[in-house]
Amino acid sequence: VASIAIKNAALYEKAYHDARTDDLTGLLNRKYFYKVLNQEFDRNKNHALALMILNIDDFKLYNQLYGATAGDAALKQVSDVIRSAMGDSGYCARYSGKEFAVVLPDFDLLSARNIAENIQRRVAKLCDIHDSDYSMKTLTMSIGICASPYGAVTVKQLIDNTEQAVYHVKRNGKA
Repeated sequence: VASIAIKNAALYEKAYHDARTDDLTGLLNRKYFYKVLNQEFDRNKNHALALMILNIDDFKLYNQLYGATAGDAALKQVSDVIRSAMGDSGYCARYSGKEFAVVLPDFDLLSARNIAENIQRRVAKLCDIHDSDYSMKTLTMSIGICASPYGAVTVKQLIDNTEQAVYHVKRNGKA
């Protein structure tokens, strides 16, 4: 009976983890990200809370040039860069196919921007590995940032403003 209980507990933990994480990157999935964002927004009503959305530029072209396997590898590498740049400061999620989101409790706009610039530099260096015959297309990211309470007073407004910031960066020359 005890071994069955232990096995069931392990299966429950695995199911719990799988329901909240993205299979490819190991980051939070979009559904659980929204739950975390709402919790952190409520918890930080009187403090700064920054949200970043990071979009890989021209990722469709990257997949066409190198194939889906290389694209998946690039997504894993980018997620590792984001995770390591964040440390224990916040929450990272795969927001969509080529987008990532980061929630930064107690971070203002300037602090979030410093992390975003660090991520951009590190992602650009991912493809600096040159084979003897060719070099790979450099990955760049367009990043939108918004921080509450000054840039947004609701979670929806925080998300909308951050997404608009990403689109603004993309329209105005990308990273």
